Amino acid sequence: MAYLCRDCSYRGKKGGSGGACPACGSFNVTLSGAAPPQREEQSGNSALRIRILIGLWLLFFALVAQKLLE
Repeated sequence: MAYLCRDCSYRGKKGGSGGACPACGSFNVTLSGAAPPQREEQSGNSALRIRILIGLWLLFFALVAQKLLE
């Protein structure tokens, strides 16, 4: 197994002391060949978040248009 630092892209067979990267000292080191960390399941609110985002952008553009037309 090889170590991979996500901050400085160090790749090597030896890890630093305490799990730190030997090149930069970062603790953002993973073992290549190991399973990647599992992401938490999304709560299904992504559609709601997109609708809110679109609504806010429409409000923003309406306010800008109102200011330009004054």
